Amino acid sequence: MNIPGEISNTEPSLPLSGYRALDLAGPMGVYCGKLMADMGADVIKVEPPGGDPMRDVGPFIGGQPGPGRSLYWLHFNTNKRSITLDISTPEGAATLRKLALASDVLLETGPPGYMDSLGPGYGGLGYESLAAESPELVYASITPFGQTGPYRDYKASDLVGFAMGGYMYVTGWPDAPPNKLWGSQAYHTASNRAYIAILLALYHRMMTGQGQYIDVSMHEAVAATTEHVNTTYNYTGESAVRCGFRHGGQFVATWRCKDGYASITTNTRAAWDDLRAWMERDGMAGDLMDAQYNDHFVLRGEHSAHIEELVQAWALLHTRQEITEFGQSNHHPWGPAATADEILGNEQLWGRGYFTEVVSPDGPSLVYPGDPYRLSEFPLPVRRAAPAPGEDNVEVLSGILGLSAADVERLSV
Repeated sequence: MNIPGEISNTEPSLPLSGYRALDLAGPMGVYCGKLMADMGADVIKVEPPGGDPMRDVGPFIGGQPGPGRSLYWLHFNTNKRSITLDISTPEGAATLRKLALASDVLLETGPPGYMDSLGPGYGGLGYESLAAESPELVYASITPFGQTGPYRDYKASDLVGFAMGGYMYVTGWPDAPPNKLWGSQAYHTASNRAYIAILLALYHRMMTGQGQYIDVSMHEAVAATTEHVNTTYNYTGESAVRCGFRHGGQFVATWRCKDGYASITTNTRAAWDDLRAWMERDGMAGDLMDAQYNDHFVLRGEHSAHIEELVQAWALLHTRQEITEFGQSNHHPWGPAATADEILGNEQLWGRGYFTEVVSPDGPSLVYPGDPYRLSEFPLPVRRAAPAPGEDNVEVLSGILGLSAADVERLSV
């Protein structure tokens, strides 16, 4: 069992310094391990010999695949250590067990029952077996549908999680099939929920001395974050519909303008009046100054198509910056739809330290995105680039378990 403060490779000033976590997670949970590592936990990424398959996931530095060039891997494994270990063999499983008993957290994303199947000679590597020797252990499993229920053995990708969780049906245009948001949104949602649960379990352990098992379902994690969708159905009995460029049927929309797209929110009377007055000054308001449009809630009703046609024609007269500056100067939440290059060059993100340049000893310096929060007492999160496969075999297996150099070499091949 690791005691907070024992390990020396983390900075003692960070919130999770002193906690050790074994990260056996695949894509569904890799972000959870990153969140722990960025907050100071000693996260040890356990990879198969040769390296984790996620190292071959693009995009790649310069668009060229190769060792150490996966931007996907480099992003999701900052501040972690890496060991290579074949946990499917008896000796590899026994070594992992020893590491787990010397750790605070174990994170895994195997199918239900997989961890129990490893190391059968001593009861497997599931929670019950490990907790019998280390009741303080916090053990987190992330699966597509959880450890119980009729779907427990179903397979799922991020796409399936996004679809079955309810998000996909309400994403896209009303007259088109459901769409998927960019990126691994379902995976990241499951990782976020697992991270929160791990923090709660560690807090509970501080109070009681007891660890516990955490069963995270990606399906449930996505379903719990569908915002208005479930609430709408509960109260009205009607399913939410896809709203295209609008948000939930409200007059919160993204409009094409001179140089891209801008979001204009008119969910208050003041915002609506300011918008139509500006349109009137441009000679583009049509009949929107008529009394029948004074109630901004009419925008959700029978006149919405007419209003949207007028607003769209007007928006093409202005740039994103003009629309943003006018809205913000009048205290309305208006802003541009930023492109990827604009995010990387954004003065606000750089000014707050969201982006960090990290120099890798084996490659070029890279700009890393950080965590979307700031803790006043702690430094910025990205301190170390993602490790090479097995980079820390000796440090971990010898330093923690006391294995000889020969044992480490044999286990790592």
